Amino acid sequence: MHSTHQDQYVGSGSDLVFYDQPYDTEQLSSITNVRLWAPIGSPIDRLPKIITAMTGLKALRLVSGWVLPSVITQLRQGDLPESLEELSVNISERTLVWPDVVVPKLQTLYVGEPFRFKNENFPELRALSLYPQRSLNNVRQALELPLEELNLLNVPIGEEVFRLLEPAGLRRLGLLGGRTLTSVTGIGVLPQLESLRWKNLSALGDISELAALHQLEILDIQYCKKITGITALNDLPRLREVTLVGCGNIGLNRIEAKLSTLERADTGATT
Repeated sequence: MHSTHQDQYVGSGSDLVFYDQPYDTEQLSSITNVRLWAPIGSPIDRLPKIITAMTGLKALRLVSGWVLPSVITQLRQGDLPESLEELSVNISERTLVWPDVVVPKLQTLYVGEPFRFKNENFPELRALSLYPQRSLNNVRQALELPLEELNLLNVPIGEEVFRLLEPAGLRRLGLLGGRTLTSVTGIGVLPQLESLRWKNLSALGDISELAALHQLEILDIQYCKKITGITALNDLPRLREVTLVGCGNIGLNRIEAKLSTLERADTGATT
């Protein structure tokens, strides 16, 4: 943050670094995790040069209100340390266009708005969370990356989403919002899935085809209040962690025996 904003910062448990003051290069090289911060009304419009000096930086977080989209759109090659492995961006209500900047070691990317990019800018990307374009072009493009994990922050289509994702061979999948997905019919084309997250899928009903995912180990379902077919969990031989939160009355008593065998089971506001 800027040193003049120190009195307005209300966080705790963080070491503060001021980008407008002299800094020790050796100290900066030891920093691995950064969140850019500014008070509402005085957001940061350019990536501070001090970031470049953080040669050991692994994770960077940019959040709306504190940071303007120009922090991304005006990036130049070399502004981000080559060590960066994780980037979280949620700074715009409109489509964010990534500039011609390669992040060679980036493995995890979260973008909370429609996102346009070139695959060659993220050659090592393994986990991507993004808001799909209506055309789904950015999703199709992303599936050409060496992804192991994909999280769609909105699902603009129905069951055909599984056929769309089939060629990628994903191990982890999140479908995290939307009103078009009514069942998981067809999810059997993703038999290699090890982790599955669903959240805020307001129309999702029958999930009985989950039983086809014999490699599934982690299942996280939150605020999907219309789901049926919960007994499919009984047929998942490798399941070890389950989260069922805010799902209402889904017949939890029919999977009690299965839940008792798991390493972890969280069933808040679900019966």
